[in-house]
Amino acid sequence: MPAPPLEPATEAARLLAIQKYNLAAAFQEPLFQELTHLTAAIFGLPVAFLSLVDHTQVDFPATHGVPDLHTLPREAALCSLAVQHHHTVVLNHLSQGSESPQWHTAQRFRMEFYAGAPVLVEHDHAVGALCLSDHQARTFTGQEEAAIEELAALIGHIVEARWQCVATENGASHWQAVQHQALAEIHMLQGLVRHLSEERNPLAPTPDALLHVVRRRLTTFKQLFPC
Repeated sequence: MPAPPLEPATEAARLLAIQKYNLAAAFQEPLFQELTHLTAAIFGLPVAFLSLVDHTQVDFPATHGVPDLHTLPREAALCSLAVQHHHTVVLNHLSQGSESPQWHTAQRFRMEFYAGAPVLVEHDHAVGALCLSDHQARTFTGQEEAAIEELAALIGHIVEARWQCVATENGASHWQAVQHQALAEIHMLQGLVRHLSEERNPLAPTPDALLHVVRRRLTTFKQLFPC
């Protein structure tokens, strides 16, 4: 399960990006928490979280279904895999894995299934991951993988838009207005997802029809954040 370390230059640039975008503060904002709730709802899973992978530790500023998940050593966090590999990681039957710090984390939080897509800024720097988990193994389709990658890409886009916005005159107040509008849109989308999920089989993959509607709405939602 452990991945090889990043090249020193790649890791240094990644850490600089975390500082540049002030992600320790940015990811605490309500917008990212609501996007995490939305992610859990879209896939019909009990657990979702947004991680920030720093040099030695991983923080979880936005979570759904895991109130006790706050900080882990980097070597113990499954989210480190998406950052190291620079692509979506899907793991099943985690209880059957070999002992490692990440295996112990999976046992602690009763994770049998995990999927994590890296959050990229400037198209290249993986600063964290948007993740899903379940207490039982499940199928994760190609359409679902594409959807979580789109959500992770949206988060990266918002991070860059936020940075550009707050750097301008009266930027903080402008960003608050943008965030307020975005939160209203997310709440409407959450309601739509609940409606479309009323007769959904919780053990089955997310229906393609639901994913199609969500991805179409996310394309419109992204336009709230020009950058």
